[in-house]
Amino acid sequence: MTIIFTKCDKRKKKKNGGKHPEENVQDFQDLISEYFEAVPPWIMTSSVTNQGRDEILLHMAQLRNYWLKH
Repeated sequence: MTIIFTKCDKRKKKKNGGKHPEENVQDFQDLISEYFEAVPPWIMTSSVTNQGRDEILLHMAQLRNYWLKH
């Protein structure tokens, strides 16, 4: 399982705390850490800035190669 965080070029609105995407990711990891021994891998993405695009493609290729061997 890999977690993909989308819209990482945006900030939450002021009424929701106005957090940066990195802070939201950390909050989510803190929340799910009680359910997992280790937090699953994650990738931050943005279609506006192409952030995370290469990481997702590389990750998918690595998963494909893994499953082809097993």
